[in-house]
Amino acid sequence: MEHFLYMVPYLLVECASSDELRAQYSLEPFTYERPTNIPPARAGDCGVYTLKYIECHAIGIKFSKKDFAKANRKSMRDKMAVDIFQELPDAHEFENKDMDDNLGAYDG
Repeated sequence: MEHFLYMVPYLLVECASSDELRAQYSLEPFTYERPTNIPPARAGDCGVYTLKYIECHAIGIKFSKKDFAKANRKSMRDKMAVDIFQELPDAHEFENKDMDDNLGAYDG
């Protein structure tokens, strides 16, 4: 982790698109902490769990184990998949590309 603390500030400066942006960054190394009060994830949920924890931390929402109850997992996965899809630059191009020819193909 220590190497990233020094590397990321340099990357921010180097990748800045203008001198004004470049001036906003410092080459001061980052700091980090390892929280110990994070509830454990269940097997297979670690990716969704990690992304939700990062999201909550980034916007200042407390991360609660009860929010990660078994009943909420599927809806969280589904919502995350839709959110990621909608962020794709050409998302609308893929919508209904087959004109519903394959509708119901995976129904049991």
